[in-house]
Amino acid sequence: MTTLVKRPLDYIARGDFFKPKIVSALLHFINILPVYRREEGKELMYKNNETFSYCIELFKKNGALVIFSEGLSENKWELRPLRKGTARLAFEAWNNLEIGDRLKVVPVAIHYSSWKKIRPVATVEFLKSMERNAFDNLDEPGYFNKMFNEKLKERLSEKCIVINKIGDTGLQNKMIAFIIKNFTNGAAIAKSLQNRYSEQGNEKFKSNYNALSDFLTKNNINYDLKPGVGIMKWINLVGWFIVIVTAYIYNVIPYYISKFFVRATTKGNDFYDSLLYCMLMVIYPLYLILLFLITNCEVNYRAGVINVFLAAFSAYYYEASNRYIQSFFKRKELVVLHNMFNRLFEKDNG
Repeated sequence: MTTLVKRPLDYIARGDFFKPKIVSALLHFINILPVYRREEGKELMYKNNETFSYCIELFKKNGALVIFSEGLSENKWELRPLRKGTARLAFEAWNNLEIGDRLKVVPVAIHYSSWKKIRPVATVEFLKSMERNAFDNLDEPGYFNKMFNEKLKERLSEKCIVINKIGDTGLQNKMIAFIIKNFTNGAAIAKSLQNRYSEQGNEKFKSNYNALSDFLTKNNINYDLKPGVGIMKWINLVGWFIVIVTAYIYNVIPYYISKFFVRATTKGNDFYDSLLYCMLMVIYPLYLILLFLITNCEVNYRAGVINVFLAAFSAYYYEASNRYIQSFFKRKELVVLHNMFNRLFEKDNG
């Protein structure tokens, strides 16, 4: 978001993340503001008034604010229920005489292949804005919040992937994850499949969809990559195996140190994934500098450069090596999977 929008952005995040004072100071420094929920303690919710007041002043100056309306940070691909914070802030801003019609709410649909990749594929779509004149109930906050969230969900559902709650949500998430990770334009394909899955009476399609998702789950298939033919597939296997072993040897220390502290800090809550990623972004460069300095002192400069290169190179290609190795050992299952996908995409399949 920050790189795509050519203007300063402020962000809102969950209040419990601001409890350590040093973290709170850092987040405020980079324009991230806290919003406290009932789950984090009713006694803290009064602090939201300060945040909302800041936001109103920001809007008066034509500032921009990013709110993640789902209120969760999970490694999932579905649109989840929307919190009412966005609606409440829009209500206050649209009723403010200095702001009024100037405020536009721009829904943004974001899809990503996998947060674990160093260079994940991310799709960001800015949707049609929501404006004040679309609402005629600006004197009743409770009713407005309900109508606002319904319209926001409707707008986001045009592009976001929506899980059918009647079906098996675990199987649907498995299917969505596989398609996004392995198909070109995977987000659009997953969206199309989910729309068909949610249609009434599409029993043949649903049966093939569920069978395919169940096959993915039972065989723990995450990647689809053709290993190659003849001797080359074995040469590639050896090469990628060397990469993955090198990545583990060089990077196990910073990864597990970060994992230990993040687990202790978050207790495994929905901040775990995002905080682990952020901590590695900070810790890993420091680790590479330390690795170079130690090797340079104990051996020589050239050895230091080689060690840093091997650590960074193997980390960068870890995902690719993992993709190849998993696909290689599941190549028989992938043949069956391809046939199942062909049946799923047949024209007469619902």
